[in-house]
Amino acid sequence: ATTARPTRMRSRPLASYVSRIRNNMSVPLEKREPGTLDMNTKARQLCTYTLQITVNDKNFPAEQDAFTQKIRDAALEIHLLCWEAINIKVDKSINRYNRRIKLLDIASGKCVKLAAMIDIAKPLFHLSSKRVTYWSDLITDVFNAIQQQRLDDIKTLKPPQLQ
Repeated sequence: ATTARPTRMRSRPLASYVSRIRNNMSVPLEKREPGTLDMNTKARQLCTYTLQITVNDKNFPAEQDAFTQKIRDAALEIHLLCWEAINIKVDKSINRYNRRIKLLDIASGKCVKLAAMIDIAKPLFHLSSKRVTYWSDLITDVFNAIQQQRLDDIKTLKPPQLQ
């Protein structure tokens, strides 16, 4: 009598399964739209990065702590303003709508001030161009996200008195 050998299953490489899942289930990056928390996420990244690098005495010496504290305060203020603005529920109140738009305007102004302070900090603290470029890119991303949120609010919420 002959013994039957078990049939061997052909296994696909894991990469083929992963690519099938990615192609069938996810939205390509270029087609994704930013979420409502995109602005807050970017502001939080800017704030945490700023706080992380400014506590390093090697880069930001204690003699210039007053200026360093202003940089920290500006980054924290940007994050808090974005957080407060996104949590204002605009229903039929013109005051809430105006408050939200005003907070976004203040936050974008703080981004400009923070960029100016980093421009001063580069020669003062002898910061590397790579670090300043990354930091400036974070600020630009936050500024653009704030401006986009402001435009979206104007389009979607519409001032209650104009409806």
